[in-house]
Amino acid sequence: MVDVPERYRYVVMKRQLIEFYKSFSGNLELLTGGFTYPKDELIVLCMHSTPADQMNRFKELVSFLLKHFKPLSPNDLPAYYRSELKNGPYILFSFDDGLKNNLHVASYLQSQNVFAFFFLVPDFIESNNPKEFYRKNIRQVIDPSFDKLEEDFIAMNAENIQQLLSAGHSIGSHTMSHLLRANSDDAMVVKEVKESGTHLQHLTGQKINSFCSPIDTLFSINAFAKKTIEENYTFHFTTFPGLNSTKKEPNIIFRRNIEVNWSYGKIKFALGQWDLRRWLHRIQDYRLL
Repeated sequence: MVDVPERYRYVVMKRQLIEFYKSFSGNLELLTGGFTYPKDELIVLCMHSTPADQMNRFKELVSFLLKHFKPLSPNDLPAYYRSELKNGPYILFSFDDGLKNNLHVASYLQSQNVFAFFFLVPDFIESNNPKEFYRKNIRQVIDPSFDKLEEDFIAMNAENIQQLLSAGHSIGSHTMSHLLRANSDDAMVVKEVKESGTHLQHLTGQKINSFCSPIDTLFSINAFAKKTIEENYTFHFTTFPGLNSTKKEPNIIFRRNIEVNWSYGKIKFALGQWDLRRWLHRIQDYRLL
């Protein structure tokens, strides 16, 4: 039987190998013509925690991205999905969970005339113990070298959200509690999907037309949830990476997960096309729900 230290070393080694493969592949793809996308392609970034001490890194990342892509505002999404925008390729920033430390990137993006989506969890916003809620419902595994401050574990409040909106950013629903799963019953689905949007609408005074599924779209969304999303929202941001220009489906918006502390090679891998094929069967499974 493998002892715990040896099993841990195996996990670490496997993670390092995957990191090396992605970094090498990402750099190679860019060197051999990566990021060669149609003028109407839209790359939607999915990011999470953005600690204050990572802001220099984030600024460098934004500079790198804007060399390759033209920023798209959330307000331009309807025009994009009407196929009216063909001067890209475009990039749209989105941030999940509504952590307070996202206010740093929101301020910087505004200074660059770039606007983003922030997907919020109402029960996280209103929790009496947000740090415990975050660790239990949203992110169980924490890197203490990355998330260290109080703002790295707690949600934006109502005042912060109004600041985002006043700055030109947009918000959407990321479920009510972040606990939506494919085995959730219908009542749970209605609460997590429909009522979360209604709650945010009351909080902001604005119509919420965008929903972002949590964890993994196939793991969190069943057929009834898919139908409920389509009935209550114009846009559904999924966890699938893919090409948004291929079919332009507002109910299946593909996103590329990156994080501010990732190596540039790994980020290039996430932004490229070499890894997209392995997601096709999962996307098809979702379409068939």
